[in-house]
Amino acid sequence: MTVGRTARLQFNMAKVQTQYGSALDKLQGQYLAGKFNNYGKFSSSTQSLNDLLKSNALKNKSDIYREKFSELYKSIYGIDDSSESESTVASSQSIKTASANAGGAAESIKSFANDLKYGGEVDIDAYKAQAQSFVDNYNAMIDKVGNSDNQNVLQKGVLMVNTGKVYTSSLKRAGITVGADNKLTLSDDLSKIKASDIKTAFGTNGFSDKVIQKSRQINTLTGGSGLFTKNVTSSNKTDSTEKTDNSGTLKEMTNAVKEAATAVKSYIHGLGSEENSFSATDFTNTAKDFVNKYNSFMDEMEKSDKSTIQQKGTTLAGTARAYKHMLGRAGISVDENGRLSITDAIKDITENDAKYTFGNGAFLDKVTEKANQVNSLVSSAKAMGYNSDRTANYAYTSGALYSVYA
Repeated sequence: MTVGRTARLQFNMAKVQTQYGSALDKLQGQYLAGKFNNYGKFSSSTQSLNDLLKSNALKNKSDIYREKFSELYKSIYGIDDSSESESTVASSQSIKTASANAGGAAESIKSFANDLKYGGEVDIDAYKAQAQSFVDNYNAMIDKVGNSDNQNVLQKGVLMVNTGKVYTSSLKRAGITVGADNKLTLSDDLSKIKASDIKTAFGTNGFSDKVIQKSRQINTLTGGSGLFTKNVTSSNKTDSTEKTDNSGTLKEMTNAVKEAATAVKSYIHGLGSEENSFSATDFTNTAKDFVNKYNSFMDEMEKSDKSTIQQKGTTLAGTARAYKHMLGRAGISVDENGRLSITDAIKDITENDAKYTFGNGAFLDKVTEKANQVNSLVSSAKAMGYNSDRTANYAYTSGALYSVYA
């Protein structure tokens, strides 16, 4: 909006306020609905005009008086009679659900972007699924928020779409355009999209973070928890895993991986005497058991429909990659997804190699820590009424949340 347009709006609003009194106090919020939802359907503002014309202040005025009032009102709020449409005000529940969906889709595409390497390859089909989910859920939220009668919700919506305009260039490089109606459109041709473009648009501190922030605020304003689950798996693998409520299996795996980690630590700490001399075979068997249970634990976290548990898996995968060199010394490799495997080199390692990797217990302690956190998340979420639907976080009716931060 230009400075002149703003000044004219303020002048006209002051004139109408002087003539018609406090009945117009709520119209600033309805103006925001028109400005935000600026694709020709200003039903909220139109409804407010109809309500005013029926009010005690105006219903007994002459037809000429009411006509002049209507003309002035429409000129202020940009209502075009030819583009008006009947529409009901969006309910708080529908806005809450839409914001949860949008926040979840933003969380998902952010994870997808963060998992990419700047110079790496992009699975275009996987990205297309992520981007389309994000675009669809973002646009659905735009529709709902634009029809809200909550001024605070409308203001958050205005801030969100204005942020979208700031990210126009970044989104365009990622194959998404911002339309004049503030909605997003995904390009049909994504073949030239680079990993760096996706990471810039949707990685940490990108547009996805802004959407998550505003979705959380809108969700809270409409009675939600402000937390979301991912709508689409964040894995960059083409054989993406279906998300399920696997709480029982996860509880079993947390105990199993902790026991396996303790076994490795006990073996290393017991070395140094004649009764406990180093044996490559014994160490290999102990390490294999730990690796198998660790990988199973990672797989179960990835399959979980709870975003907080998925995040624990992502964090632990990053920890494993950070310990790649140290684990390699003990004949254990780490892949890009944070999974471990025994290499042929394990048969040649020495006692010093084993102690170098596991003597201080650092990596094993990290695994145990994450297992304890996941165990707490599984127990608490189940007790507090977790809703396993992938587009919402916790049962809206429970109002109870539990979160352990990475």
